[in-house]
Amino acid sequence: MSGYFDNAATTVMSQSALQTYVETARSYPANPSSSHSEGRRAAALLSQSRERVASLLKTESEHITFTAGATEANDIILSSLLWRPQSGQVVFSGIEHSSILQWNQLLAHLGWTVTTVAAPSGFIDPQQLAAALTAKTRLVSVMLVNNTVGTIQDIGAIRSAVRRFESESGQPPIHIHSDATQALGKIDVDLAHLGVDSASFSAHKFHGPRGVGILYNTKASTQSLSRGGGQERGLRAGTENLPAIAAMVTALEEAIEALEENRRTVTALNTLLRFRLRELPIITPEEQSSPYILTIAIPSLPSEVGERMLSDRGFSVSAGSACSHNVRQKGAMVHNAMRLDSRLAESSLRISLSPDNTTEECEALAEAILTIHRNHR
Repeated sequence: MSGYFDNAATTVMSQSALQTYVETARSYPANPSSSHSEGRRAAALLSQSRERVASLLKTESEHITFTAGATEANDIILSSLLWRPQSGQVVFSGIEHSSILQWNQLLAHLGWTVTTVAAPSGFIDPQQLAAALTAKTRLVSVMLVNNTVGTIQDIGAIRSAVRRFESESGQPPIHIHSDATQALGKIDVDLAHLGVDSASFSAHKFHGPRGVGILYNTKASTQSLSRGGGQERGLRAGTENLPAIAAMVTALEEAIEALEENRRTVTALNTLLRFRLRELPIITPEEQSSPYILTIAIPSLPSEVGERMLSDRGFSVSAGSACSHNVRQKGAMVHNAMRLDSRLAESSLRISLSPDNTTEECEALAEAILTIHRNHR
């Protein structure tokens, strides 16, 4: 019996994506930038992959840049601020991924004003965010689906609030960015409808390979600090990882095709776990949250202890975001922004689901959690 419940950290690569990876690696040996016939074949596949991703995300291919993942995509957008002749203000939600929040220190060091907006119970109030905007605001970053508790932000309302501020104050356009990596392949992601200026995604969150992702960006003025051979229109230098890109496209096609079926499956598993664990504090709100993430607390145990005890029983869950697992203050920043009781924050565990999980596995996980809780309360 599998006990893997850490899919928000990374998913198992699908068999079809793996097959695409192997076939592409064998059949397309050339660098897409090479001018010989094999290079042109590789460039054609790269172009086809970009067109397919753009179609799936309901945008134009020129807005798609292939990256090493969402972290690099976030870095490209944030590092572009450093090319500006004058510093300004950035506004982050307080529950951003660590790859966003880690920019606080550097930006502040370089004279930028960094404002973080609280997210009570995991939700950003668009009007509270709008109140934080000033004449110097240059960028707003709000993630679509939170990676810690799974709450879904109303990006449309946030976008409208920002654009209203621009209109009423006569300020230049503010760049709106969204880390949407926990959303793609799990909830509906229509970039045209979201209306953001940029968004980031990672393939390994939807059963694609690790080390590859997507930056959606509509701003021609965006410049990366990283320089190289000019690949990806200069935003992401370095030879494109064509096998991983092709495999990502396969995984994305699968995920979007099965989105509704998978969502029903995972919602049923989430509902089962909520019922079985009802004697414990459940931190993830039941409404306006991704069914793929369920964060609970075992109040009698620190998160790391609960995680280890479950691991000893064969279950993989997370005591926080894997990207900041060894840096406690980063997790604390998110919990503080949520205004979460410190006792619950310090004992929280994230269960993240996949359509591959079964009812039997969830029953066994729930029984293990309850046993640990009852033995240590």
